[in-house]
Amino acid sequence: MSLNFSAFEIGRRALNANQFAIGVTGQNIANVNTQGYSRKSVQFAEGAPNSIGRFSIGTGVTIQGVQAFRDSFIESRIQAETGISGRLTARRDALAPVQIALQGTETSGLQNSLTSFFGAFRDLEANPNSLPLRSIAVQKGAQLSSAFQTTHGQVEDIRTGIDEQVRANIDEVNGLTETIADLNVRIRSAENSGGDANGLRDKRTEIVNQVAEITGSHSFENADGTITLTIGEGRTLVAGETAFQLGATNTPPFGFASVTIDGNPAQFDSGSFKGLQEAITETTAQIDALDGLAEQVATRVNALHTGGTDLDGNAGVEFFDTSLPVTAENISVNGALTADPRLVVASPIPQPDQSGTVAGQIANLLTDTNTTVGSRAGSFSSIYGSIVSEAGEQIRLAESGLQTQGVILEQAIAQREAISGVSLDEEAINLLQYQKAYEAAARFLRVADEMTNTILSLAQ
Repeated sequence: MSLNFSAFEIGRRALNANQFAIGVTGQNIANVNTQGYSRKSVQFAEGAPNSIGRFSIGTGVTIQGVQAFRDSFIESRIQAETGISGRLTARRDALAPVQIALQGTETSGLQNSLTSFFGAFRDLEANPNSLPLRSIAVQKGAQLSSAFQTTHGQVEDIRTGIDEQVRANIDEVNGLTETIADLNVRIRSAENSGGDANGLRDKRTEIVNQVAEITGSHSFENADGTITLTIGEGRTLVAGETAFQLGATNTPPFGFASVTIDGNPAQFDSGSFKGLQEAITETTAQIDALDGLAEQVATRVNALHTGGTDLDGNAGVEFFDTSLPVTAENISVNGALTADPRLVVASPIPQPDQSGTVAGQIANLLTDTNTTVGSRAGSFSSIYGSIVSEAGEQIRLAESGLQTQGVILEQAIAQREAISGVSLDEEAINLLQYQKAYEAAARFLRVADEMTNTILSLAQ
């Protein structure tokens, strides 16, 4: 009489397989809220049978592997949409302070200073013989100069801050790509040795999305399980175990960072880098517009001021200092007027108390529509209003685009969750299924044990 112990092996394998499956199910449940986690499923396979004469006896079940549910097309789409969102977010956040700086407050700011300055000359027009009103005109001129300088400085600081963010992003991306290259090596090594690299793949996917948000990068998987990451025109950012470093080159005339990759110029079609570059271009345009407005205010006021006579009947001098080309950064009142307000012009004739027409003409400049600043034309007030409005419009466009993009990205993420996400209802069913299979395998072993004991007792 012979004993067949294959039943015990079948039972043992069934216990181990279902216990392992219960563990994988528990891992899914534990990571139901883990961002980037891909649902796992145990792949069972029939064990190779043993041949006994003309017959084959099964050896139970084996674990063929653990499958993670992923869709490479959806992952690529999420990367692309994340890059677009990164660009719009960076652009909106970088430009928002510009609008605040240009708007000022209800009681201060460049628009109020323009109104107050030209209003001072309107008051002087009504009383052209007044020395106190001349002093006020000088004070308002100084306040206007200060408002130009302050606004220019605020926008310039914002632009410098954007450049600093570009440089910070360079360091962040370099750290992330080094991690991706390391994960490439670990994934390749694990899978080549038959190990499970699903957790490493999930981690890599999350980091790749972070890089995509900043650089607008795209990835594709190689045959060995590693990925290649490219940006813009196709320049490689990560290839296998190699991460190519981003760098910064200071570019004239302001010394702002020009991003390089492995020493060569890098181009970005989306991502935070693209948004920040666009924001720097936009703030530079705003600064140029402020400079142009300051130059026109000085030029047109000086042209009228030098065409009249001061309180003592002398030919008028420049109201604003033009010893250097006038910009919003350096505009200032002529120091001679600050020292002696009698030099302020109100009339074109030697008897200033009889006419204030020059003062009136200067006051009219606020609403005179013959001023041109770059592509803008109109009055000082309307031109500055258009500068502020344009800043607001840039933010509105970015915000509107971001809202639309948010919906698109959410749809892509929802598609990923439908495939890769964990369903607690489904996992509960799987858990019950594996539990019942485990209990059945345990009962099978008890039956096999009882049969073996019976056979052994008969042999005694």
